[in-house]
Amino acid sequence: MKIAIIGFGEAGQMFGKYLTDYADVSAYDIKQNNDIKAKAAAAGLTFQHNFADALEGAEFVLSLVTADQASVVAKQAAQYLAPDQYFLEMNSVAPMTKQANAAICPNLVDIAIMAPVYPLEAKVPLLLSHPDGAALTAKLNDLGLSARCVGSNIGRAAAIKMCRSVMIKGMEALTLECFQTARFYDVEAEIKASLHNSFPGMGWDKDRVDYWFERVETHGLRRAEEMREVAKTVRDANVDFEMSKSVAETFETFMRNR
Repeated sequence: MKIAIIGFGEAGQMFGKYLTDYADVSAYDIKQNNDIKAKAAAAGLTFQHNFADALEGAEFVLSLVTADQASVVAKQAAQYLAPDQYFLEMNSVAPMTKQANAAICPNLVDIAIMAPVYPLEAKVPLLLSHPDGAALTAKLNDLGLSARCVGSNIGRAAAIKMCRSVMIKGMEALTLECFQTARFYDVEAEIKASLHNSFPGMGWDKDRVDYWFERVETHGLRRAEEMREVAKTVRDANVDFEMSKSVAETFETFMRNR
């Protein structure tokens, strides 16, 4: 069995390294730098310099790029994929974006990654929607992944992911605003104690604040791109999307000013 990884960032590296136990894995990344090539070699992958070569013969092609590149990669993949190859669209994009990509790339499978890939790694929950969803879910789970079929319509898995991100990424943005302000006024400890009393199960008394700051510091621009896709999702539901748009802007401002 052969698997291709398109986009060799954090998620691509995790899935690529893990899947080498089950398949011959090729990876492609537009950056083509020595650091990425070294990471691919260390993971036991074949790093391809050509997009088409990476896809050749792969039963599953995992698209793990930034949100703004998802449609670009789908269009490129559509030129080379055979009918028996599946394009796993795993990027954080709106349901209509995945549907538009599926119109270009008929082999597309809608998959949503529902948590950070670390520390869960291969056990990170995956939601899948596709007309052959049950069979595809079984195949992915045979590879040791943790997939669950949520329907047959492309875009359903994405909708679940995007709606969740309204809440989770919104809470991250609120945390940035709240605790940057609290630190200015030297009241951080008081705020943590108060939040812990109100929401004792969320870890405000432990590492919740530091964790969310770290995630935004590491992936802030990627999170901003995702939230622009979230805003599209909300807009397409005829709901006011100013809050999701503001979250994207909060992440971008934080990254500029840190």
